[in-house]
Amino acid sequence: MGEEPETCSQPRCRRKRARKANGGWYASCQPCLDRRAASCRRRRAALVAEGGCRRCAYRKRLEGDFLCARCRDARDIERAQKRQDVLDAAVIDEFAATPDKVHKASNLDGGISPWNARRKKEPSAAYWSPLPDPEPKSEQLWRTSLTDSGWRYSRS
Repeated sequence: MGEEPETCSQPRCRRKRARKANGGWYASCQPCLDRRAASCRRRRAALVAEGGCRRCAYRKRLEGDFLCARCRDARDIERAQKRQDVLDAAVIDEFAATPDKVHKASNLDGGISPWNARRKKEPSAAYWSPLPDPEPKSEQLWRTSLTDSGWRYSRS
């Protein structure tokens, strides 16, 4: 854009366009911008006076409230986000306040984590109690068949 601003975009206005704070140009001159802003404020005030939401002015307010349901939900979301941002900033500040220290190796560096590691062995009652006497094989009747003597496998 050149140094010389173009004329205001409003009909029947021949003034130069207003400059923005960042150095650019608005589409309208400052008096037209002020007039349109005042008109918008008056229109919104009239809508609120008729029972419109105090935030958006277009939808009807909830019973006993000054916001519509949509604006109330949006405000609750914004407040929750602000609370979360404050908590996040506190955690970051707390982390930044801790002194730098040399990395201490742990099992986590070797790919072992509490979620994939085996549980530590816990001693059971059998750890302290003596082993039972083994049952003699002659008493283990389930080892021999009642009908088969194994004669096919014997060499004569």
